[in-house]
Amino acid sequence: MHPSWEEANVVVRIWGARINCTNGIIFGKWHLLYTTSAHSKEEGDPSKSNYMENYEIINTMRVEFNKNFSIYLRTLYKILSTEIHEKFHLFHPLEKLSFYSEIQTMTHNVPVPERRELKVEKSNVRNFTETMLLPSELLHDIFDRLDLRSLSRCAQVNKRWNLIAKDPYFYRDVDLKMYWNKMNGTSLRQLKEKLHIVRKLDMTSCNEYLLQDIEFNDSVASILDRARDSLTHLCLNHIRLTKHTMRRILECPNLKELRLRNTRFCFFEDGPLSCNRLTGLKTLDVSLSYITEYLFIEILKNSPNLEHLAFDCCRYRMDPELILRTLRNHSRKLKSWSSSVTFHNQDTSLIYEEFGQLIHLEHVNLTFCEPTGPAYGGNCLKTIAKNCYNLKRLELARWDHLTDEQLLPIVTQCKELSNLNLMKTPKITSLTLLRACENLPNLREICIAGCSEISDKMVEYCIEKFPKVNIVR
Repeated sequence: MHPSWEEANVVVRIWGARINCTNGIIFGKWHLLYTTSAHSKEEGDPSKSNYMENYEIINTMRVEFNKNFSIYLRTLYKILSTEIHEKFHLFHPLEKLSFYSEIQTMTHNVPVPERRELKVEKSNVRNFTETMLLPSELLHDIFDRLDLRSLSRCAQVNKRWNLIAKDPYFYRDVDLKMYWNKMNGTSLRQLKEKLHIVRKLDMTSCNEYLLQDIEFNDSVASILDRARDSLTHLCLNHIRLTKHTMRRILECPNLKELRLRNTRFCFFEDGPLSCNRLTGLKTLDVSLSYITEYLFIEILKNSPNLEHLAFDCCRYRMDPELILRTLRNHSRKLKSWSSSVTFHNQDTSLIYEEFGQLIHLEHVNLTFCEPTGPAYGGNCLKTIAKNCYNLKRLELARWDHLTDEQLLPIVTQCKELSNLNLMKTPKITSLTLLRACENLPNLREICIAGCSEISDKMVEYCIEKFPKVNIVR
């Protein structure tokens, strides 16, 4: 365990497993190598510090970070500094060893321990019997408050509880993200029989290493067929989707939120995919995904009620002019736009002036998406300041040519602005910081990290005179 990880309190859990490099399927199960309390270091209790468990024949590790954003950023640097090799470099040395194949046969011949008889004290028999006599209405109310794991354990008590626990009413909001390391074909087949009226379904990372793409996608498609009319929120982050499953997703008429972050699509031809049933979609997140421009545009065209759109760091090249024109014609209710890095090194020219047509925008993230040309950034910000009256959050990090004059319309006209991100904008000076603090009554946070032209004296002055504004440097 690297000591800096514990000091920063950034790693929550570390898992290890042995993966077959040919098909990506896991042998055995995931082993929990390390876990830590989220508050152990803050409380100063050294006894809560854990050490890495030792397991042999592990070639893949999965690290779960603290969700705190600032801690997460520090973690990336610390992970990279430990010289951990990529997964590809760990597979082949193990395969060349003579005992590699013997390990696999040994794991399937482990003797099963004898079943021990449960000894129940007399004092517990009475409580157990009284629990069995609870009315069904009260059991329904109790089961409705349980999480998925507790509900599964209750179903194993007796036949009566098992029958009650199968009620689809208890599976309206299902979050499988915490059980990604336990999902397999058997568990999915048992679960899909209960998801008839599910409203919110989160299956993040559920087919990572443990399931073949076809097996997982067949189960997901079956669930979507059963819960097509009830499903409103669907999250399929960090998985691989087939065209058959994607077609089932697009057939959900009441879907309001669709998240496909870092999702790989196991089909490359665009083909006919009907999106005309997504009329109620309000939130779409395809950041880091491999979605094609054709499919993305088709979804936008059929989502007139879309309010929140995120497509940061998309893997395939996107045409900003086509996207903005589609939103202007079909999704004019848009409140949130996030396209960080997606349009980096592309000729955006005067395209961003189309933002003036999206008058309901409240959050705009254009990190690393500075328009090309010295004046284009200023024209874009003028249009946003003039038309987007409700703008509350603006992110312009890594705009290398942004000047005080170009930013002037934003800091003088956008009175509802509460968060402004100017990280690593080298031409911004102390004048912009002072203007923002004086002219924006609702400003609560401004990020000026990496702005070398802003003096320390001005920062200290603004901190003292405007205590409600959090200045991040």
